[in-house]
Amino acid sequence: MLKLSHLDYFLPTVEALGAGVILRTGTTLPQIVNGVCIQTGIKSDYVVKFIRSTRMSPEASARELIAALMARELDFTVPEPVVIHISEAFIETMQGNENFEVAANSLGFNFGNEYKTGYIPVLKDQTISGVLEAKLIDLYAFDLMISNADRRIEKPNFLTDGDDILIFDHELAFGFTLELPFLRNSEPWTIRHQDLNWIRDNFCFDRLKGKQFDFSGFQRRLEVIDNVFWNKIETILPAGWLTEQISDIKGYLNQLIAHADLFANELNRILL
Repeated sequence: MLKLSHLDYFLPTVEALGAGVILRTGTTLPQIVNGVCIQTGIKSDYVVKFIRSTRMSPEASARELIAALMARELDFTVPEPVVIHISEAFIETMQGNENFEVAANSLGFNFGNEYKTGYIPVLKDQTISGVLEAKLIDLYAFDLMISNADRRIEKPNFLTDGDDILIFDHELAFGFTLELPFLRNSEPWTIRHQDLNWIRDNFCFDRLKGKQFDFSGFQRRLEVIDNVFWNKIETILPAGWLTEQISDIKGYLNQLIAHADLFANELNRILL
């Protein structure tokens, strides 16, 4: 899968053709759909998060897409993000489906991703290998960078094949955008006391607490989240998803990345 920074990258646009099962582990009740990629003509299965479902909106859809593309840029494995077009013809195929009403209210572009198999959940108290722990170290840093309060001990929002992790569910990423502007952290590279409640409930924090780590590799990779990245984001986002939120996210993360060395220190400080 190509990164956003690759010259040949394009955001797949998928025309939804038929509805499959609802994935009930997610609050948004995402649903598997069969669809065809408009750019390539290839049919496949995808997971759609209807834009009018619980917790979803144009802003949440943008956060999902930005977080997924940012994660891939930082070398995490994510399901291929796509934009799924929901049409009147598709809605007709959903007559009698539990998601019919929310889908009918979600005509147009919705966030989705390829449907991946071959991965399983990590259980709360499961022993993990050193290889997987190394993945969790970077994921802990990523979650705190994007203020993602939704990778919880009880619901990690990632799967594993034993060697790698597949991360997903980022509609609550960039949680600082949900705060009133005057309440936001004026120094994004620092970790505030009031953020410790959700951080302590983070799956990765719970596994790593009491230890210290070298975050220099993660720190160096942050250089790829630059103006070129943000310009491409603004080019590929559906017009209805382009809100002031994008500028808020960009400005906040630019400050954090400019002080990445101090942020790395903070990541270790709160683990003790």
